Order: sequence, then structure tokens, then C-alpha cells
Amino acid sequence: MSGELRTCGLTKSYGDTLVLDKFSQTFPCPGTVALMGPSGCGKTTLLRLLAELERPDSGRVERRNAGGKVSMVFQEDRLLEVLTARENICAVLPAERRGLAALCLARCGLGEAAELYPAQMSGGMKRRLAIARAVAFAGDILLLDEPFKGLDLETKRLVMEFVFSEVPGLPSPKERLTLLVTHDVDEAMTAADRILLLEGTPLRVGRAFSVSRENQGAPERQQLRENLIALLGRQSGEL
Repeated sequence: MSGELRTCGLTKSYGDTLVLDKFSQTFPCPGTVALMGPSGCGKTTLLRLLAELERPDSGRVERRNAGGKVSMVFQEDRLLEVLTARENICAVLPAERRGLAALCLARCGLGEAAELYPAQMSGGMKRRLAIARAVAFAGDILLLDEPFKGLDLETKRLVMEFVFSEVPGLPSPKERLTLLVTHDVDEAMTAADRILLLEGTPLRVGRAFSVSRENQGAPERQQLRENLIALLGRQSGEL
């Protein structure tokens, strides 16, 4: 069933800093949208408002046939330090689905780390565990705030395949809305159907691009990649 997640005139300030000013945007569900833009433009604040972890000063968030479960990967891992890797995932699962923990760990390359505690894990392992837990929760909306930052290329490939491919026992990623905040053009083009190039503050959409894997040949994809890199570079130069 198709639906949408909408922001309607969202305004949010922190002290004298106006981060969002009557920000309105529609995110069709299902689909994957990459949010790109300079650090500090308001991307994380937007995700926190969508997850209802922050209250807007004015405006509202509407979900129309978009489901009620929201899962989020933060820039910080936010693991439960007193639980093992397996137990961290089981903590977000009902009893009848806890068998999925082993599968999610294995798909993220953590099969041998199931009984380790976060303090015994490297930074990259903890990052993968946070991602595995969020996907296992099976939210109707998945919010990803720079989830793959710090992972080496091969590990990133493995984890992105887990997040954006079919996994037995989990809802299809084609059935949910995923919002991916990233500074990596290749991540965005690999995962997203649509890329929003954001500016701010206050946050606004500067440009929007469609990413078609079926009808877009290699030359067109390369041109889009070069355009995005140039636009992001120009934004950085203007800071």
C-alpha cells in the first residue's frame, strides 16, 4: 500500500539558531530517499522531528498509510552496554521473533560476536550492531543518520546489502520508507530512489534528483554522480 510521510510547516529553533523555518516536504512510501547537504544544515534535526524525539516549535508531521513503527540509527551507537550483541537485538524483538537475532548478526559479519558485550567490540563492530538492531526492529519507517560512517569499503558493502536487500523473516525494504542521511555520493546512488540536496540553515531543499536503476545507463549515472560531487563541493566552498 502506498502512502506518504509529510512535514507541514515545521519550525524548530535552538536558542537564537533557526534550524527549520516552515519546512514542508512529502516523502512517498515506500521508497528510499537520500538526504545530502553540508554539516549543520539541519538534517539530524529533521530526522529527530520525524521520529518524534523532538517537538517542533510549530507545524506538524503527518503519516498517511505510512505505518506507525519508526526505527532509527543515530550517529552514536546507543547500545545497551550491559547486554551482549545478541541480547541487544533481542531487546527490540518480541519473543517469537528473537531467532532473527543470529541471522541479523551473521548478515552484518558479526556471527562470531554474538556473546560479546559492546565494551569488547571495536567501533566498527558496534556500528554494525546498531544497524542490525534497527533493521531487526522492522520499522515501517527507517531513519538512518550517517549509518555507514567509519566502515571500510568491504564491510560497508556487506552491511548495505543487509539493509537494502531482502532478508528472510524481515519485511522487504521495498515495503518501507527509508531516509538516509549521508555525505557519500556513492552510498546515495547505490541505495536511493531519490536524492534531496539540502541547504541551510534554515533547512531547505536546493535540488532533487531521481535515481533510476532500470532505465539509467552508465553514462547518465556517471553524469549524475559528477553533478552531485560538484554541487556538494560548491556547498562546502561556500561555508
